[in-house]
Amino acid sequence: MQTDAQEAEKFRQTEVGRFARVLALAVTLIAAVPALIGWMSAPTGSLYLGAQTALDDHMVYAAWMRQAMEGRLLFDNRFTFDAQPGLTFHAYFLVLGWLARVVTIPVAATIGRLAFTCLAVLLLSRLVLRAGFNVFQAKFALLFTCFGGGVGFLVWERFGEVTVNSPQTLQALFGGRLPIDVWQPEAFVFPSMLTNGLFMVSLCLMLWVLIAALEARDSWRPVLGGAVAYGLLMNIHSYDVLLLALVLVGLLVASLARGRATLAWALRVGTIGLGALPAALWFLYVLSQDAVFQSRAETPTFSSTFPQVLLGVLPSVALAAVALFGRERRAQYGGAALLALLAALFVAGRGHDPSGPFLSLGPWLALAAVGLGIVALVASEDDGWNLFWAWSVMGLVAVYFPALFQRKLAMMLIVPWAVLASLGLAVLLARRERSTRNMASALALVGICASSILWFQRETVFIRTDVSRTALHSVYISNDAVRIIQALDRLPGRKTVIAMPGVWNETGPAVFGRPLLTDLNPVLSGLTGAYTYAGHWSETPNYNRRRAETTAIFLRSTDEPTRAALLAQIDPDYIVAPNPEAFRSLQVPGGSIPIADLRPYGETVYAGTQFILLKRPRG
Repeated sequence: MQTDAQEAEKFRQTEVGRFARVLALAVTLIAAVPALIGWMSAPTGSLYLGAQTALDDHMVYAAWMRQAMEGRLLFDNRFTFDAQPGLTFHAYFLVLGWLARVVTIPVAATIGRLAFTCLAVLLLSRLVLRAGFNVFQAKFALLFTCFGGGVGFLVWERFGEVTVNSPQTLQALFGGRLPIDVWQPEAFVFPSMLTNGLFMVSLCLMLWVLIAALEARDSWRPVLGGAVAYGLLMNIHSYDVLLLALVLVGLLVASLARGRATLAWALRVGTIGLGALPAALWFLYVLSQDAVFQSRAETPTFSSTFPQVLLGVLPSVALAAVALFGRERRAQYGGAALLALLAALFVAGRGHDPSGPFLSLGPWLALAAVGLGIVALVASEDDGWNLFWAWSVMGLVAVYFPALFQRKLAMMLIVPWAVLASLGLAVLLARRERSTRNMASALALVGICASSILWFQRETVFIRTDVSRTALHSVYISNDAVRIIQALDRLPGRKTVIAMPGVWNETGPAVFGRPLLTDLNPVLSGLTGAYTYAGHWSETPNYNRRRAETTAIFLRSTDEPTRAALLAQIDPDYIVAPNPEAFRSLQVPGGSIPIADLRPYGETVYAGTQFILLKRPRG
């Protein structure tokens, strides 16, 4: 006969499991809507690329998938003409490339995104169940995590990272910069569900590793799965391995603070960590052998100012703090220390220029030590509580790790804060009447999730106006460009191509419509396997110089000797040029951009109304 405790546990798991399955299905369907609109609204003969945000990045993924379709296991960089050894291995896009043989690259990428969207919710429910949350806490942990954001909805912009169209009072309050919940999808779950399958598979692997770390306290059984997940994470999104290492150190410190750490558990978690070693060694080997990969790794992506980061998760942080102040005095001291640290970083960060690092190694190590001290103070006998506080605090510390890629370390920053926010909400609503609880819960949900609603709206607006968030790329590829893609795709062997870089269409202050001329360079690399000379801002070495050189070739203002010299220097096999009959000039604010006729420089392979494909003579 089951005891009352067993019955209660069965009820908890059943209720949370049922809710998680419904939520997983719901968010997957919601995340599919923009793409479905994109395909259903595609003009006749055009190609919908399946993405609106960071479309150029999606073409990097597409280029790997395209190589997997060719039967390659190791990939090279198709966004440069530079010689490369071709050593990159990426498990996720390898598998999607195999799928793309059947369903095309955009469809395969969408299937991957939606599949891991569904799985992420189910894994998160397993983690919160393992953490011991009751039914109310678990349901709101899932809701807050799936849809949580910050206060960016108050200064919402469709493009850029600075406030332009908001009232001056709000611009001053926000320091002229947008919170990260407006523009950094990888830090949030719902924006990632909408925009990027790579972020969703990475979240699934992160959750898998953390579940294994908790379950490893009692057994070696979860260690193998956790090690495999950690190894895959190192291969698929390597930055997250460092983030999880900091989180696991925080969990260890919390366990030591409460006398719960054991040597056996530490060995098991350490063994999980060793799972990343083979992929890490391969990464270092590729880095030592591939100059193009080295250049890519050296692209600076510094974190935003601390006010941008904090405001991007502020509602969840505020509710999470409530959970601390309802506990023992030691945790309250930790909460006070946390709030003091956040306030100090907020003040110090207001003058920070995000084009450079916020902290050098010494100050960052001091910040990490303070963070670990806070984690120790708020620690309890509950592993789940300790894990989420370690993730929350060390997640904020990680984003300023002194490295060029530090912005990547904001990966899924909202998750632990949103989970803890559910505990804070439970504290606030304890002993309240049912009607009051329901109203307060609804208000909290709306406040935390407002930015996610605007993310969804923005994706549909991008589709309707046919512009990616880059402002330089169209969402749809015209019939002309589709024909050129098909022609290049049929060509065997290595092929190099240049196209005129994009020209945006600013229809208002920091508001853009369909590009005056879409940048086909990344699309050509992504969908045809061609090498482009200036294809991507971070994948192409010396991108700004190469973009300027490519642009000069297509401008009528460039004298013929210079144009011929540039073509000889770059030496592409093919040129995708604007049709001079359609693009004699591009009208831009304040004047026009005269476009050169490049037909004398090659044999016409395809001539459309917008673009022509030229093959340059050899020999």
